[in-house]
Amino acid sequence: MIVILADDLGYGDLGCTGSKQIPTPSIDRLAKEGVFCSRAYVTAPMCAPSRMGLLTGRFPKRYGITTNPNSKVDYLPDSHYGLPLTEKLIPEYLEPFGYRSAVFGKWHLGHTKGFTPPERGFTHWWGFLGGSRDYFPRKKEIEGLNPSAIESNFTDKTGITYLTDDITDRAVEFLNEAKQDKKPFFMFVSYNAPHWPMQAKPEDIALFKNVQNRERRLYCAMVYAMDKGIGRILDTLKKDGLDGNTMVVFLSDNGGAPEAPSCNAPFRGHKRLHFEGGVRVPFIIKYPADKRLVPGSVCKQPVSTVDLLPALLKANGAEIPKKLDGMDILSLVGNRTGEVPRTMFWCTDYTSAVMDGDLKYLLVPDRAPQCYRVSSDYQEQKDLYFQNPALAEPLARKLGSYLTETPACRYPDTIQWSSKLLKEYSQATRPEVQPGK
Repeated sequence: MIVILADDLGYGDLGCTGSKQIPTPSIDRLAKEGVFCSRAYVTAPMCAPSRMGLLTGRFPKRYGITTNPNSKVDYLPDSHYGLPLTEKLIPEYLEPFGYRSAVFGKWHLGHTKGFTPPERGFTHWWGFLGGSRDYFPRKKEIEGLNPSAIESNFTDKTGITYLTDDITDRAVEFLNEAKQDKKPFFMFVSYNAPHWPMQAKPEDIALFKNVQNRERRLYCAMVYAMDKGIGRILDTLKKDGLDGNTMVVFLSDNGGAPEAPSCNAPFRGHKRLHFEGGVRVPFIIKYPADKRLVPGSVCKQPVSTVDLLPALLKANGAEIPKKLDGMDILSLVGNRTGEVPRTMFWCTDYTSAVMDGDLKYLLVPDRAPQCYRVSSDYQEQKDLYFQNPALAEPLARKLGSYLTETPACRYPDTIQWSSKLLKEYSQATRPEVQPGK
């Protein structure tokens, strides 16, 4: 399996999701060769918890994670800000089956001893441990909770040119090695594009000279560079004869950020919020070996990133642990007998939500509950809560049980951040629209 993860990508910023400004031929090609999942969700509307859910197959509140490691408090050690050691990650599940596991790019799941990628099952690691960094070389790197220095456990080549290209280089090299040793592999290509800071190569920026807003122009160039990198990965996979039996997944870790020039059309909301614009992401899966997956088709079945680990376990004949929140994504996407009921939970700081079937129930502490039928009202404009409170009652009970039966947050965020989050909920009232050409 190859998981290609974009960082803070707006839902509408791909050709296959309606962008009029950003050409993404490689991702569009992947959608034509695979299946586009139109109701795909991440486990959190922000970077670290979203990645944790993907790699553990469990909703992050189950192990006390509800926010990014943004600010350090005196009474907690740095190690408390990592993915808890009680949790088992995809490469640790795969190790008994002889897998080589690699992660290239952004980690953001712990920076102290015991929490780094090589200590969590990855045989190959090249990237940075924090949540963001410059795309070009810099004289002094950041330390603390979000270190930005490039490090690796298999090469001393940790200099960079343009980070998106460098991450792609490592992925291509790994695939070429995989061709030689013929072992099964799991590769996590964790791009930090198009996450802040807005930095792009001059030749890519020049392609978007007609985009008037400077920040948007840089953002477009960053997405375009990532798409070129994905094209290189797909081409290498085919050239090395590995594409027939390799599952390729592309998605974003959450919606585009409100402070970035991203576009989450056609949804309401953005990164950090539990509206569709924060947790519903473009998600493409290609696996030629499974004939149930029809190339160029659209799957309307709700799926989640927690569904990836069960698919790998099932493919290897292993039992799927009952504690996992996911289901085998290949069975879900290949299902022809009707929609499989799903229940998904989100918890960010003091806000939370549950989606049960096609109903979503949201709790934001400074206002009344909200309830939307997201299958038909995907822009979340018709709040059903006051119209039919009985409709929301079963969801309120499910969410209440989830919140009380799972641990409190391992590390709190600042009061300023919590207040900002509530303001963002108040401001995100209308769905976003595509910018013109």
